[in-house]
Amino acid sequence: MKFFHPDPEELERLRPDPLVFEEELDFRPQAAEALGRAVGSRAGRFYWRSDHDHLYSIELGDLGRGRPSKATLFGHWDRYEPRPPEHEIDRDLMTFNLWYADIADLDREAVAKVAARAGISLGWPEGSVLRTPEERFANLSGYDYEPRYVEVEDLRMAYVEAGSGDPILMLHGEPTWGYLYRHMIPPLAVLGRVIVPDLIGFGRSDKPVAPNAYTYRSHVRWARKFIESLDLSRITLVCQDWGGLIGLRVLAENSERFARLVATHTGIGDGSVSTTAAFLKWRRFSQRARFMDVPRLIGRTLVKGAESITATELAAYGAPFPSAAYQTAALVFPRLVPVRRDHPGAWEAARAVEKLRALDIPVFLPWGDSDPITGHWRARLQSMFPQAVRADLSGAGHFIQEDCGPELAAEIAKWMA
Repeated sequence: MKFFHPDPEELERLRPDPLVFEEELDFRPQAAEALGRAVGSRAGRFYWRSDHDHLYSIELGDLGRGRPSKATLFGHWDRYEPRPPEHEIDRDLMTFNLWYADIADLDREAVAKVAARAGISLGWPEGSVLRTPEERFANLSGYDYEPRYVEVEDLRMAYVEAGSGDPILMLHGEPTWGYLYRHMIPPLAVLGRVIVPDLIGFGRSDKPVAPNAYTYRSHVRWARKFIESLDLSRITLVCQDWGGLIGLRVLAENSERFARLVATHTGIGDGSVSTTAAFLKWRRFSQRARFMDVPRLIGRTLVKGAESITATELAAYGAPFPSAAYQTAALVFPRLVPVRRDHPGAWEAARAVEKLRALDIPVFLPWGDSDPITGHWRARLQSMFPQAVRADLSGAGHFIQEDCGPELAAEIAKWMA
C-alpha cells in the first residue's frame, strides 16, 4: 500500500464517503500498533489510490494509549458523479483488508471467509454485463479479421490485428467500433503491427449495463490495462473522437510506451476550452435519446453522404447493438466530455495536458475540412505540440476514416516514413 499526499485541488473536487467505521482498535493492540507504524503516525488521514484509480483514505484517532484507537475508511468520489460500481469498492476494500492482515500478522484466509459470509461481491453481478452474440458480426464487409480477446477487470475486450513490427494502435470513438478503421488497416499493416481494439461497451467487447460503470476514468483505465496486457511499447497511437480523449490521457500517464502520435478530429477536454454549438447539440440529443440508430447516424454524418457507403457497411455499425440495453456506453459518452473546469475528469485531463506539453515526440494532425464539432480541438493540440505536422484533407468530416480512409492512411504512412 503506497500512501501519499493528494493535490489539494483534487481533494476540493471530491466528496469523502465513510465506508467502514472501526471505533475501537484496542481489542487488537498489536494490530493497531502495526497500522500506526505502517502509515507513520497514530493519528491523521492517510491516502492511497487503488487499482481502479479510486482515491481512498484511512483516518486514525489517538486516544492517548500510544497507538491508534479509532479508524474510519473513506472513499473519495467526484462530487458530480454517483459512487463507482459497488463491486469495485468491495474489491478495493478487500485489497486493503488483506494488506492490513499482512502487516498485522492476521489470518488472510479468515478475512476472505468473513467477506464471503457477508455476501461481498468482488466481481460484476450476474446480469450486469452484456455480450453481443457473435452471429451479429457474421459476414462483415471488409472486416474479416479474426477477433482476439484480453481480460480487463473481468471484462472481455476485443481487438483485431494485422502486420508485424512496432505496434500501430488505432482507437475509435463514439458510437463506432474497430470496424471504422477497416480501410486503413491493410496499408498501415505494411509498416507495423496494427492493433484495433473495441472500447469497453462497443463492438465485440463486453458491455456493462449500469451507467455509473462508465466514467472518463474507467475508460482510460481499461485502455491502459489493455496496453499493459499486450505489453505494447514503441506505440504509434492513431486516435479519433473519444479515442483521443482516452488515448491522450493514456499517453500522458504512460509516455514511455509511445513513440508517435497521430490525432485526428479529437482532443483532450479539461473544461478550459469553449465547446462548439454542434457538440452541445449532439450532447443534448444523446442525453434525451433512449436508443441510437447508429447506422442512420453514421450515414447522415458522412460528408459524401449515405450513398458513399453500402447498406451492408452501414448495418455493420449497428451490429454491436441488438437493442437499447447494449447502448449504455454510447448514450453516456457525450456527457463524460469535460465541458467545465469542475466537470468529472477535468482535473485529471488538465494534469495530462501539462505532461503532454512537456513531451518531445513526433506528432501528426491530419484533419478533414468539414467537421463542425472538433475544429477548435485541432488548434488546442497544435498549441500543445508546436512540433506537430499538419495535413488537410478535403471532403472529409468527423468520421474521416470513412470519408477518406485510404487517403488518411497514405498521409500517415508518408509522415511515418
